[in-house]
Amino acid sequence: MQPDSPSSILEFQQRFATEEACEAYLFAWRWPHGFACPRCDGRTFARLSRRSLYQCGRCHHQASVTAGTALHKSKLPLRVWFWAIFLVARDKKGISALQLQRELGLGSYRSAWLLLQKIRRCFGESEAYPLRGFVEVDETYVGGVERGAQNGRGRGRKKSLVVAAVEVTPKGLGALRLRAIPSPTRHELLSFVGKSVQTGSTVATDGWNGYYYLDLLGFRRKVHVEKYGLPPSALRGVHLVISNLKTWLQGRYHGSVRPKYLPAYLDEFAYRFNRRFSPPRIFGWVARRLATRLPRTLREIQAEIAA
Repeated sequence: MQPDSPSSILEFQQRFATEEACEAYLFAWRWPHGFACPRCDGRTFARLSRRSLYQCGRCHHQASVTAGTALHKSKLPLRVWFWAIFLVARDKKGISALQLQRELGLGSYRSAWLLLQKIRRCFGESEAYPLRGFVEVDETYVGGVERGAQNGRGRGRKKSLVVAAVEVTPKGLGALRLRAIPSPTRHELLSFVGKSVQTGSTVATDGWNGYYYLDLLGFRRKVHVEKYGLPPSALRGVHLVISNLKTWLQGRYHGSVRPKYLPAYLDEFAYRFNRRFSPPRIFGWVARRLATRLPRTLREIQAEIAA
């Protein structure tokens, strides 16, 4: 049984008032079926309470609940980690590293930035669960200050290009995928759809020729053509998502987003959107990913951002 998430600040304070309570919560996410030794997969163990370690009864290997996870070798107490997860999860608009530093009383901006980056890297959606059914796809430019003329299709030149895909059902919008791409070429757009949408689904797009070969990839393409220079009104779902994305970026980051940080922001927005009907559970989902993902160093994160 999966551990539940706190639904209020008071509940959070009561449940995670000690390091031991935080450790027990992470233990339940990392080893939901009971302790499994990282070295030999042994199931029996003894807890060394003085060092917060779990010693395998078979090979005597000692492991902590954070060893080999995204929290590996962190000098921050688990309570600080949990408060950071809670603050990030409960704020629909997102939270900045500077705000996190102030809220948690961290000694340096660098510590707050690294903490936030590790949490944000839990927001990516798995390609193992593609969109399906009827999916609308479109691109837009976000962030930065646009200068100069635009081309004939109204696509800006100085902003970052984002492609969006969202499921549209009779009951409303379903799951969302977002990706920053360098240009609206056929290769980039078809690659995005191929990795984000299940083969056989119906993909609705505008008349841009970048989507021309979707039929050959196993999708049923539905084309909505622009009229009188206006975007196709039939793509209301993806246009609504794009509008909400721009509003979110404007509200939190004042619309100015550096391209190297944009992928993380897109992952966060999509993750929140896909779980908008159960926001309190985001805390538990993020805690689970931190407890089950491999560690990343500061250099590795900086290299990923610079790439």
